[in-house]
Amino acid sequence: MKKIVYFITLCLSAWSLTLQAQNIHMHFPHFAGKSYDFIIFQGDKQKTVVQGTIPEDGKFSLTIPKEYAPYTGMSRWLITNSQEGGGLDMVIPGKDFSVSCLEKQPNDINITYQGNDQINELNDLYKKQQLILMRHESMLQATKAFSKEDKSYTLFEEKYKEQISFYKKFQDRLSKNSDYAQKFLQIVNLTQGLGTQLEDTEEKKARNIAQYMTQQMDWNALYTSGHWTNIISSWVSIHTQVLNNPFQFVEDFAKISRLILDKNRYADFAGRTAYFLNEQGKDTYINAIAPLVISSGKITSYEGSLALYQKGTVGQIAPDLIVKDSTNSSTVISLKDYPTQKNYDKTLLLFYASGCGPCENLLQQMPMYYSQIQSKGIHMISISADKDEGVFKEKAKDFKWKDVYCDYKGIQGENFKNYAVSGTPTLILIDNKGKIELRTAEIKEILDFIK
Repeated sequence: MKKIVYFITLCLSAWSLTLQAQNIHMHFPHFAGKSYDFIIFQGDKQKTVVQGTIPEDGKFSLTIPKEYAPYTGMSRWLITNSQEGGGLDMVIPGKDFSVSCLEKQPNDINITYQGNDQINELNDLYKKQQLILMRHESMLQATKAFSKEDKSYTLFEEKYKEQISFYKKFQDRLSKNSDYAQKFLQIVNLTQGLGTQLEDTEEKKARNIAQYMTQQMDWNALYTSGHWTNIISSWVSIHTQVLNNPFQFVEDFAKISRLILDKNRYADFAGRTAYFLNEQGKDTYINAIAPLVISSGKITSYEGSLALYQKGTVGQIAPDLIVKDSTNSSTVISLKDYPTQKNYDKTLLLFYASGCGPCENLLQQMPMYYSQIQSKGIHMISISADKDEGVFKEKAKDFKWKDVYCDYKGIQGENFKNYAVSGTPTLILIDNKGKIELRTAEIKEILDFIK
């Protein structure tokens, strides 16, 4: 049963909004004795809510627990004790329904659904969209293959523009319909870089997708779609790599924040946004949205990537460093007093890990920039995420600066946690009063700032 079937359902009816378990009644007699898992999606998590074995008559029920009901979104039913594998990907409504197949080899024709009618609608929508996209691509290639002087060029160009118009009208109809089938198709489109319009440049595509995500997309539908993390990652990349407008990013983040009312989902969204921004070294973006996150009242615990909004951000007082010597004795370095005591103007912290590609590139660049950093009265301190003492010492012995430390716990080390460093390299510039001035992953930003 290798065929994956997407099953889309109607929106929740009023009666299903009460807290009750949901049941999917299954009838697969040819799979008696097979064990299975039943999984639903919550953000990036795949929660196994039912495990069992198909009885001799092939009739059984998959029950979504009360704490997740009413559930509308993707699910996955998997055969677990068979070399052939197989299963069904289904989108679940906020009510009961049934699925049956009386044949040995399930397929689109012999699998029967009762209580829902959107599978046919989804298949029909997908085929219509694919036809538009296929014609659009064909006409685009034709306009490239023929010169404007050719008598056929005008016809191809007209048909090309016609498909662009057809696609927009098709997407407009999807956006106006509240069925999950419509929402799910547009979410899948985002994973393929498709927005609500067919654009001819990356920037136009990015703007269209960003606009859709802030104005039309149902974030609750996304949460149970199985595409939560990928879509958030793509959204961050659109802003940081294509649009490159921090002010627009903050505005869009604020709009999405207002759309996500559930506290757990908002915390997940904010945490993943911070993670992907930090991964790309865009800490200035994190600093810009931190006040929005903190003032939202939706975050109860700032742990993991959420700590980036509270710890080690621009404008805050830098936490003390807890460093250890060769005898494992701990020393506290107060960065509020450190520059004055040592006669420095600023302190630059470098968090890194040996073997990390971006870290190695940065460390190779540092010798040519170190004298420039020193000339500005900046004292440098590095903290390694290495867990092996030999690796740490071998790497650090060639550094031009002398304050090199490592607690051998990776990014779970105390200093990494205190500064909410979840990715390396991270550079943090601190003024002579102990306040953080800049946080980045790029030495160029440090050099530009101190000029």
